Amino acid sequence: MALAATTLILSSCKDDEEPPQPVQNLIDTIPAFYQPAANADNYGKNQPNFTVIADFNDRIEEPWDLDFHPSRANELWVLNKGVDNTGGSTVTISRAGLPDQSNEWRRDGNAWHFMALPSALSFSKDNDNWATSAEILDANRQGGSFTGPSLWSSDMNIYARPSGGNGSHLDMLHASPYGMGIESDGENAFWLVDGHNGHLVWYDFNEDHGPGNDDHSDGQVRRYPEIELKREPGVASHMVKDNETGWLYIVDAGNKRILKVNTNTGTKRRDLDLINELLAEHSEYENVEWKIFASANLEAPAGIELSEGILYVSDNANGQIIAYDVETGFELDRLETGKKGIMGIKADKEGKLWFVSSSTHEVIRIDPN
Repeated sequence: MALAATTLILSSCKDDEEPPQPVQNLIDTIPAFYQPAANADNYGKNQPNFTVIADFNDRIEEPWDLDFHPSRANELWVLNKGVDNTGGSTVTISRAGLPDQSNEWRRDGNAWHFMALPSALSFSKDNDNWATSAEILDANRQGGSFTGPSLWSSDMNIYARPSGGNGSHLDMLHASPYGMGIESDGENAFWLVDGHNGHLVWYDFNEDHGPGNDDHSDGQVRRYPEIELKREPGVASHMVKDNETGWLYIVDAGNKRILKVNTNTGTKRRDLDLINELLAEHSEYENVEWKIFASANLEAPAGIELSEGILYVSDNANGQIIAYDVETGFELDRLETGKKGIMGIKADKEGKLWFVSSSTHEVIRIDPN
């Protein structure tokens, strides 16, 4: 599919004048929403189709997130929230969206702890491992705060296969209750929205301990309290990182805004006391470059994706997907999906958007007309 770029025209102004206002060239289109229109009069009228890829009949049950496997083509992983006494589960869709697609549901033997009420997943682009965050205070259910991200293998001979009393997980660290979003930062490192402590945290599992083991002593945890985040119970705060620039875009659901953080900035301020387990590092960082990317007309932002220079944000409350120019922050368009409960969104290699709805128990692909 040929993708058309969206262009913005900016006018100059003097210091004492109003700042320049972007003017959209209506002949251009939002690639993931529409095919190029023949003329400006038809702009936005060629509404896309919404193709249901999988639903409750395929064991899609309150999905919160989705991600494409980085090295296996057309393989889509969907994360189901699950319930407290079972933990979450996944549906792996092979050849997703093609006539011969197949689905495989799995739940780890100890998902009750290691995938307790999961809110997000993210694949590492370097080793095909993936990690989940957990929207729970204490994964042990003992009144403490023993919760944080878990690391998993995408090897189907390992994941959710018997590996002893600790299930098949590769690693878990326990310093971020109510984790609401997670994003890969290379190898076994991940950014996490810490809903309990109310700020951004960086985790590095380093060398995993192997399936079902429990050595966490090489783990690193860095806290960024300058990046204040507020949890909205029941709504994800997904993230996406631009690996070329180092900017991390964060849905701050509780504050109804989108932040951008320069991950190439920040200096260590101090070491912190250990909590819950022995670690190689537990520290606090400061002097991070960050800004509010968007905050207007957002009811319950949840999902986020970056594709072809456009940042897409899903709104859980009204089912809209909002497109922003990533350079200027200018809102380009809003697409009505008609699906409340929309959570994670992802773009495939063709630039098409896929999203999940926790309310309708569906995986949906947007097919531009």
